[in-house]
Amino acid sequence: MSLIQNVAKKLSASARKIVDAFSISEDELKEELHQYHEYIVPHFTYFNELNDAGKERFLQRVFWFKKRKHFHYQGLEFEPRIPVLISACVVQITFGLRRYRMPYFRDIYVMADQYTLGLNTQPWVGHVNRQGIYLSWKHFMQGYSVYGDRYNVGLHEMAHALEYVNFLGTFGSDQNFVEKFMMYKYRAEDLLATLNQSCNLFTEQASQNYHECWAESVELFFENPTELNQHYPVLYSLIKELLNQDPLNKIKILKPVS
Repeated sequence: MSLIQNVAKKLSASARKIVDAFSISEDELKEELHQYHEYIVPHFTYFNELNDAGKERFLQRVFWFKKRKHFHYQGLEFEPRIPVLISACVVQITFGLRRYRMPYFRDIYVMADQYTLGLNTQPWVGHVNRQGIYLSWKHFMQGYSVYGDRYNVGLHEMAHALEYVNFLGTFGSDQNFVEKFMMYKYRAEDLLATLNQSCNLFTEQASQNYHECWAESVELFFENPTELNQHYPVLYSLIKELLNQDPLNKIKILKPVS
């Protein structure tokens, strides 16, 4: 049985057990999942490095995350790949966590390019607030067009979103994540003053704000894990434990996730 058939069979079985089971046949699921696979493979080195079991789990999570969110498009036309790739970004950062659906957020806003907020003339490429997650599609795709360039708007903003879910939300928060994040926070604050003394991995903003340090650390963790581990092994180790995964290992997940 192929990877796509396996995923479709599992999703079809689980859908029959939930209250809001969707009306979709297993054959239709196969076709939809095949499209997911086609969209993800050209852009996600992370997905391509997974074994078949990992890829099945990844696609299942993309399906469920996408199903639970409302995507809004501003300045661009809807494309089927947009919600799939954004959902895949979330699944990448949360792949080692049990809770990955980010129920605090129902809405994701996708802009064509950079944008401004209110009276502020500074251009933005992404931000997160209580109303939702906002992303520039152009810059999101740039982040996944070149692996290893230290730049990934999607991962950066989803790191902020993960923090929101666990510290501002109630339903969907993970106490284990919260405790480990606080350990990361204390250690990161100690390191802020010394960031970039021996290298230039972080921006000046990250050296002044641990929230930005966290988001940039996540970008580096996935985009440049060797560099982050070489220059900041403590940060790398803390994020590895926090996210329960290690990009430097072929088997990425550290501890099994139910």
